[in-house]
This record gives sequence, structure tokens and C-alpha cells, in this order.
Amino acid sequence: MVDPGWALCVLQIDDEAKLQAAYRQIYLDEYVRGDVRDWAGRRVRFHAPSFGHAFSEASNYRLSAGVHDVPLSLARLQRIRWIKLALAGADVHIEVLAQTRQDSRGRMKRRRSLIVLDNRYVVVLEPSEEAGFDFFFITAFPADQSYLDRIRRGATVLERRGQK
Repeated sequence: MVDPGWALCVLQIDDEAKLQAAYRQIYLDEYVRGDVRDWAGRRVRFHAPSFGHAFSEASNYRLSAGVHDVPLSLARLQRIRWIKLALAGADVHIEVLAQTRQDSRGRMKRRRSLIVLDNRYVVVLEPSEEAGFDFFFITAFPADQSYLDRIRRGATVLERRGQK
């Protein structure tokens, strides 16, 4: 795989609360208040309250059952602008997976995972029933190969983009 050379968004702020507030502001300005679309022009809705889940993580995803115990993930925050790059899908290899997963309330939810193969970055969306939006943003994160292998099991490949 070839790294697409996407720059990290590294903010030089020592205070954790101020650092989180600065990243939250980027999220609000560029995603929640912005008009974000994927490469096919489909609109993606970003909710302000989703920031907490999207940019926190589980210290051990294998055992966490989706519960995040690390409230601020620098690995996720520094890749905040990668979400738009992944949705644009330009000059990278992407695999789009459809899967059905159980949410925290036991309901089955349809999900769409965009895996940027070039840097093992995952963007998770849910189909939207809200007028004017095709998807809701759930989360985005860098993943290791074992995690990618795990989410591919039981998933359907909807699209491959940028494949040779």
C-alpha cells in the first residue's frame, strides 16, 4: 500500500481541555456547519454530539464491546481532516463495505464503512432517513490489519474505488 501523504492536524496546545475545544471547533466549523459530500455528491450529516464518540476510543477494542474508555484520542483527533479526504475518495484506494451491526440498545443498524486502503483509515456512516442527507457520520479512525480483517467478515463489498 502507498501512503497518500495526508497531513496530520497537529495542534500545539498543552492543556487537554483547550486542545479538545480546539479540535471540537474544527469539527463544528468544517463538518457540522459545512456541506460535506462524498465522491458521488451524497450529503453526509455530522451531529455536534457525535464528537465525543468519534474522537474517543477503547484502550482494547477487542474486549471493549464498543465502550470507549479513552475520552480523547490524539490518533483520531490528528486525523480529523482525513474524514473529508476519505469521503472525496480522490487518488486513494477505497473499499466500501455494507454491514449490519447491533447498536448499544440491541437494535440492528445498517452501516457503511469506507476503508482507505492506502493508510488503513476507516470512516463509518449510517444511512439517513432525514431529508436532504444520505448518511450520518458515526466515527472515523486508523485501524490495524486485524481490525480490517474482522470488519470484512460478514460484510458485503459495495464498491472498490481507485483499484487498478
